Amino acid sequence: MLESRPSLHVDLTVDEALQQSIGELGRGQRWRFCLASLGLVPAAMQTYVMYFVGLEPFRQGFWQCVEPADSTCLSARKSIGHSACHLAPDVWEWTDRGQSIASEWDLVCSNAWKLHLVNAAFFAGCVVGVTIFAALSQRLGRKKMLGLSAILAGLSGLASAAAPAYWWYMGLRVCSGVAAASMTLAARALAIEPVGPTWRGMAGVASCFFNISGGLVTVLIAFLVPSWRAVTFLAAVPCIMYPAFLPSLYESPSWLLSVGRKGEAIAGLAAIASANKTHLPDLPLGDTTAARAEQKGLLVMLRHARLRKRLLIMLAVSACASQVYFGMSLSLEGMAGAVYVNQAVGFGIESAGCGLALLVMTRLGCRVTVAYSVLQVGTACLLCALTSGGLQRIWALAGRFGAAAAVGLAQLYLAELLSSDVQHAALAAAAQVSQLGAMAAPALMMLTQLPSAASVPFFVWGPTAIGAGLLLWLLPDTLGASIPASVQDMGGATSSARRLKIRWPRWPGVRQLFRNKNQSSQWTRLNDIDPDQE
Repeated sequence: MLESRPSLHVDLTVDEALQQSIGELGRGQRWRFCLASLGLVPAAMQTYVMYFVGLEPFRQGFWQCVEPADSTCLSARKSIGHSACHLAPDVWEWTDRGQSIASEWDLVCSNAWKLHLVNAAFFAGCVVGVTIFAALSQRLGRKKMLGLSAILAGLSGLASAAAPAYWWYMGLRVCSGVAAASMTLAARALAIEPVGPTWRGMAGVASCFFNISGGLVTVLIAFLVPSWRAVTFLAAVPCIMYPAFLPSLYESPSWLLSVGRKGEAIAGLAAIASANKTHLPDLPLGDTTAARAEQKGLLVMLRHARLRKRLLIMLAVSACASQVYFGMSLSLEGMAGAVYVNQAVGFGIESAGCGLALLVMTRLGCRVTVAYSVLQVGTACLLCALTSGGLQRIWALAGRFGAAAAVGLAQLYLAELLSSDVQHAALAAAAQVSQLGAMAAPALMMLTQLPSAASVPFFVWGPTAIGAGLLLWLLPDTLGASIPASVQDMGGATSSARRLKIRWPRWPGVRQLFRNKNQSSQWTRLNDIDPDQE
């Protein structure tokens, strides 16, 4: 008589449940993606409001001569930069102090550096916000963090609009940075985590369009209401209103399962399955609390030669992309053309850049897309340094085309380069370093106050971005590669090709975009050598 063998029960992860029966990007995921990503709009408004509340009042013409017939004063108004710093204080006056914090608190001439210090302080707050989110999101969850961050962002924004003095305003902007960064990460996590792994990367890039929408809304508000206090107030109101949408959102099933709340995770997946008109899988969900406990930190990556190389290169690329993106955006104020038109066109160009990045990413992979984007930004910066007037504005706007794509894809590529047990720590580090890079942009912008050093920031950003783009070719391509589960699996997870001593991959041309996926994968296997293969 044959002995009956016990049946094997395999527990599923959330990703496996989405792939096998629930669906990876059905109606349920699309609705929740849009609703959660909507939180990126007010968070972005808290960031982009800096483009308009600190307008340089001399360049914008917010002053006039006390005596209309004063030839010296009139000559200053017609000069390059329209500066009145060399004039006596009693021969000129502000036309409307409330249009900019610079005119209200006299942040001009010898105090002009304080204008850029405010922006740097905001990004310093963003660094703190990323750190807080990394520490608390695993305890409180994405939904609760999103609600708390939105309320804090709204309250700090409203308080900033009523700030009585410069130093009060700067402290409140630090609070806004803390809240905006945490709100951005929470909204993106809540939007992307319920999406299946096949579409998760594209969903991450698609969320960039909500950031761009926040920028366009800010431009419209600043154009219609030319008062820095009113702009700050109106940009804070959506943050206060957004928590009203949270009851319609479910918590991330992946996070619920990782903290042992299996019943709530199943309920969330059941709601998605119902909206998708599918069903839950027959096999049960596994307990991932043990996997959460096995998450490794930065020290493990720094001790692993291959992970260390990938991490450090991508941290450099993230910092560079963020610094150049905000630097190019802030520099548009001092260029030819109306600042509102420049910023609106800039955000439109960013949307085109993100759209093209989605197309290229699916055909050639993240590495090629990020590398070309960063190289394009570096070239645009050098051209900005060598030109002036309307031509310089064109190159600055062109730089935002690649910068937006690089910022949106850098962390996605980093996640594909690493094993699952170190991704959380690596992405948190990348977010912090990205904000540090952004904080350096206003610091470099201080040099633009000196006529002899106005092009120095572009000469710094250009070679730095080009160098970062070239470093990316030292990393392997991840197109079609699976993500290893642990550091121990990194041995041969990305490629089976042998390492050559000196060999750079062939740079793909435009024709590769129009090949089918099988041909593109074959091109990758034959020509793209894994540079760090042991």
